[in-house]
Amino acid sequence: MRVSLIVPPLMDVKDGMLSPVSMDAIRTCPSYGVYLLAAILREKGHEVIIIDLIAQGSKELSFHAGLILSSHLVSISASSLAWPTARKCIEEIRSFHPGIPIVLGGIHATMFDYYLLGTTRADYCIRGEGDIALPLLCDTLERGGNLRQVGNLTYKLPDGTIKRNPCLPPVTPEQMAALPVPDYGCLHPGVYTGLGIESSRGCAFDCVFCATTHRKTWRRLAPPVFTDRVEVVLEKVDLTTHGLLQIIDDEFSLDVKRATAVFKEFAKREIRAKVVFDSRANDLLDEDYLAAAQPYAHQFLVGAECGYDRGLKRVGKGTTVAKLIRAAGLLNRYGMAERADFSFILGLPWETKEEVLKTVDFAINLYRDHGVRVLLQWYCQIPGSRLWDEQREREILHESLYDDFGFFRNNYLFRTGVGLKPSEIYQVQAHIDQAVTHREKNINGMDMIQSGVPEAISTRYPDIPDTYPVSGLSNLRSAAGIH
Repeated sequence: MRVSLIVPPLMDVKDGMLSPVSMDAIRTCPSYGVYLLAAILREKGHEVIIIDLIAQGSKELSFHAGLILSSHLVSISASSLAWPTARKCIEEIRSFHPGIPIVLGGIHATMFDYYLLGTTRADYCIRGEGDIALPLLCDTLERGGNLRQVGNLTYKLPDGTIKRNPCLPPVTPEQMAALPVPDYGCLHPGVYTGLGIESSRGCAFDCVFCATTHRKTWRRLAPPVFTDRVEVVLEKVDLTTHGLLQIIDDEFSLDVKRATAVFKEFAKREIRAKVVFDSRANDLLDEDYLAAAQPYAHQFLVGAECGYDRGLKRVGKGTTVAKLIRAAGLLNRYGMAERADFSFILGLPWETKEEVLKTVDFAINLYRDHGVRVLLQWYCQIPGSRLWDEQREREILHESLYDDFGFFRNNYLFRTGVGLKPSEIYQVQAHIDQAVTHREKNINGMDMIQSGVPEAISTRYPDIPDTYPVSGLSNLRSAAGIH
């Protein structure tokens, strides 16, 4: 069977043009899942065409019409953030091939299978992991088998009825180890900054704001097995612009002894790699881990989230401000501080301006005292989190809000999550600007303190001083002689 795998980018309107945004504008690394599925399908004898629209930098499929027309199945994998682009891909495919089967995958299809099949001309959704389910679907379609035998599958009958099959068991660590390495050999050189690889899947935690797929579960590869796979991926790293190796795990260092053993295995084999990864602050208190990671850590993200203990407890981080301070201090001592990005969330649904300022001041002091980079990011309503789900149940939010481009700057979406008034948000940014008069850069050329007024606010609410004259109803009444 010939299968086309389409990778849609995150896009929004910038300067009047629809363009890739966020990480897909930078092109950090190819879609690990799609390039892995390509390798799995090829291993099983299927012909695979990868249509990487992130690499292309647009949603345009007309260049690939011939390839799509010759395919027997088209797969489109998308997150919620890339879903508007994926919808446009479905529409364009149907404009020149009304009959080819289309299967949707990724976290958005996992969460909203019924809605997506009911509102688009796609035929199937694969929920959860596709490592086993997609090859099984291909084999079933190729031999005309019964779709009810395909685990993880939701499908649409000719009369429009939607059926959902039971889920397969999650892929085991042994099955993960037996999977082929992603097929990066077909990449165009000089497009992505690095290549992705996974050492584990999932996260044992379930933070209220988190929208990743495999929460409260964690499966990992043994350090030697993972390192074997790293060595294969590094054979292709020269195809990238920066030669980075990005460990895409939700929580690479969840088992800090295993993470330490990974870097020690790198050293034992004399691997040379510039590694990007995520770590929990608590794990950075282990000095054996820091010493092992230090030669390889190019950049790593630390989810700090809040600058006060009550907030940390409420989000479920399992850490304290004292531990965040200690972790930053140790990173400074090991010469790793400016490679660390401590990420903070501003405006969580329960927060007042005073609580936001606690986080801001804590983050700025963390930078001043220990030299770590801090990211001050306003809370976004992303499907899949417990916070989002609570508002979905109350019908404040709905998955349809993510069908169209622009939800990054959607005022309604932003204000259903963040309770501060626009004037208070401007005051927070003024507080940051006053505290940080000189924006220093880190070794990668990035601002050491990253912040800004969200576009949902800046494009709709001008930053008007408190002395601005009263307007609106009071003016009408004044003009009518009513005092």
